[in-house]
Amino acid sequence: MSWDIRYLEWRFANLNEITSFLLAALSLAVAYIRPTSILSDPIGSIIIPYVVALLAIIPHEIGHRQAARRYGCFSRFTLSFSGFWTTLILNIIGSFVGILVFFSGYTSISCGFLNRDVEGKTALAGPLTNIILGFVGLIGASLVPFSLVGLFFSELARFNFWVAFFNLLPFWVLDGLKIFRWNMIVWAVLIFIAFALTFL
Repeated sequence: MSWDIRYLEWRFANLNEITSFLLAALSLAVAYIRPTSILSDPIGSIIIPYVVALLAIIPHEIGHRQAARRYGCFSRFTLSFSGFWTTLILNIIGSFVGILVFFSGYTSISCGFLNRDVEGKTALAGPLTNIILGFVGLIGASLVPFSLVGLFFSELARFNFWVAFFNLLPFWVLDGLKIFRWNMIVWAVLIFIAFALTFL
């Protein structure tokens, strides 16, 4: 890795959390922003996808952060330079084929101890928050269908259930692996709910 890339990674990692959240949400929202409708429908094409992405990312990461802080850990959301650009590019491409990924950042956790129980419970907080918000979206969409508000709630449900499902996959650095190692039953219930409400 060149010095320039290391410097950019350092700069991104040291952005304040608000800026990091705004950029992370952008990298997710591009998957649903519809360029052909920007002039005729800016609210539905840009604003709703971006606001919904914010509501999928921020509560998820704050869930991790606050759960970790309950155990006395230092925790904050950190944006990754390479992760942000990888997510942005893949989601632009994925917008044509219905694929959505998120590697833009992560909630860094620093503890004097970090056992499987603490790791699993702090990981659980993120996707569980998304599932709850997904149900809020479903309820809202059923109450006000066929309206701009209904579209917002429908997108809120779709974004959050997908983010929950993606993060519950049990591999690599995703939440799913940490939850699976902590409690397989909790993991199985959550990924079943997220899968069913994302794909069925």
